[in-house]
Amino acid sequence: MSEPVSEPLPAPLPPSLPEADGAPTSAAAPVRLVFHIGAGKTGTSSIQFTLRQGQEALQARGVWYLGLMLEHAPVKHFQWQVFGGPEQFHQLADDEGSRQLMIVLDDTVRRARAAGVHTLIWSSESFFDRNAKVTGPLHRLIEQGVDVQLLAYVRRHDAWARSAYAQWALKHKTTPGPVLPFPQWVARRRPLFAPTLQSLTQRFPGRLQVRNFDAAGDTVADFMQVLGLADAGLQPVTENVTPDDTELLMRALFNDGIKEKALPMLFDRVVGRHTRFDQGPEDWLRQLMPDNAQLAAVVQDCAEDRQQLDALLLADGQSPIATEAKTFRPAQVDESRLLMALARLAVFQMRRIENLEGRLKKLEPMPEITV
Repeated sequence: MSEPVSEPLPAPLPPSLPEADGAPTSAAAPVRLVFHIGAGKTGTSSIQFTLRQGQEALQARGVWYLGLMLEHAPVKHFQWQVFGGPEQFHQLADDEGSRQLMIVLDDTVRRARAAGVHTLIWSSESFFDRNAKVTGPLHRLIEQGVDVQLLAYVRRHDAWARSAYAQWALKHKTTPGPVLPFPQWVARRRPLFAPTLQSLTQRFPGRLQVRNFDAAGDTVADFMQVLGLADAGLQPVTENVTPDDTELLMRALFNDGIKEKALPMLFDRVVGRHTRFDQGPEDWLRQLMPDNAQLAAVVQDCAEDRQQLDALLLADGQSPIATEAKTFRPAQVDESRLLMALARLAVFQMRRIENLEGRLKKLEPMPEITV
C-alpha cells in the first residue's frame, strides 16, 4: 500500500455516500467526470500536455484537469499520484487499488462541487487494458450523481503497430535482451482493442464514446470539441512524436546493447544531449556556407572597392572585375565517404579503448559492455 504524501488518509468509505454540507447527494451540484483512457499512440500525449499547459484557462471555465495519475487533483493522498505513478498503482491488489482510488475521486468530487467546478478530466492510457481497479470507484461516483463519461480513440491497426513498435521497442525498450524485430514484437503485443472496449461498454452502458483517430485529423481539436471546450482558447501542444529514421537507428543500436529494459531518458542522457537529429550533414554545412543572395550582397557592399581595383587593373592593361551575376553550387557532402571516414575513426577509437581496458584490467576488473 502506498504511503500518504501530504494529507492524512480519510477513513474507509461507508457503504453509502454521506451527505455533503447537510444536503442530500441528489441535490448536490452536477459534476461530469470525463475519463480519457487512450488507447496509446492515438495522440494521448498531445492531449495531456495541452490540458496541462491550459489548466488556468480550463479552471476559468469551471474545468479541472486531474492529470494522468490524479497528480493535479486538489488532494494528494498517495504516492502514486505523480506523473510517473502508473506502475506503482497497478501493482496494488485490486481491492486496495480500488479503495485508494475511491478515496481520491470522492474527495476530489466533493471539493469540485464546493468550488463550483462542473467538469473533471482524467486522461491516462495506462488504464486502457488495466482498468479492473477503476470499475468499482466509477460506479460509486455514478451512484453519487456524477456524470461519468469514458472516451477512447482507436486507429487503423497497421499504423498503430508501426508507431507502437517505434515507441515501445526502439525508443523505450520494454523487453529485456536485444531489440526484438517487429514480427517477434507484434506477436507479443497484438493490436486488439475491441475486447477491451466491448468489456467497458458492458460495464458502463451508454457511457463509452469511441472516436476514430484517423478520421479525426487533429486529435486535440477533436477532443476539445467532444468535451464542448473548443472555444476554451487552449494552445495545442504536439508531444511524443515518433522520431525520424535516423534517430530511430541510433536509439535501436543503443538499446540493442543493453540487456535490461531501457527508458528513453537513458539514451537522452548518454547520447541525445551530445547530438541532434534535425539536420543531415549537408543541411548543417549549408546553413554555415553563404548562399547566392548573401554573396550578391557582398558584391554590392564592395562596389567602391571594385571601382578602385578596376582603375588599377586598367592601368596595367587588365580586364576589370566581372560584375555579372554568378551562381555558386551549394555545399555537397558525399555521405558514403563521410561514413567511411567515421568507420575508420570508430575502429581507431575501439583499438584505443581496447588498449586502455587492457591497462585498467591490471588495476581492477572491468564491467562487460555489450555492443
